[in-house]
Amino acid sequence: MLIVKSFHFGSFLLYKKILLNHTNNENFSEGVIAVANPSRFGEGQTRLKAMRDANYPGGVVVDPTPITAGQEVTVFYNGLLGKEGNGQVYLHYGYGDGKDWHNVNDVRMEQTGWGWVSDVTVPNFEESFHFCFKDSANNWDNNNGNNWSFQVHDGSARY
Repeated sequence: MLIVKSFHFGSFLLYKKILLNHTNNENFSEGVIAVANPSRFGEGQTRLKAMRDANYPGGVVVDPTPITAGQEVTVFYNGLLGKEGNGQVYLHYGYGDGKDWHNVNDVRMEQTGWGWVSDVTVPNFEESFHFCFKDSANNWDNNNGNNWSFQVHDGSARY
């Protein structure tokens, strides 16, 4: 028999999976499954408007946070680039140490009525997610040389 119990651990929604021995109902095995964090801003177009209205420094919002490995995150940008008509804005991102990125990518962001947006699925094996922005004219917004960085969690809990 399989029993699944849900519980919250910090901002994680976890499910405890218990497999019972069918002959004597003793615990046979158990494990914890992490579920990605829910958005703090809702869904759809309402979500994008709420992300813009949050007015975070630099016009940058990442949702959901904390970031869980294997999870898709939305990067929202309403900063300096793209407002002067310099065309397309790109998300430039990578993983690893803040000074030595690897798996570096440039992706076209989608322009919306509220700002620029792109979704990224964070790999399971990374510990940090770093990014900045550039436009078609090769102007950069790198948070005054600091870029934006987020720790990536594995989503597990020990008890």
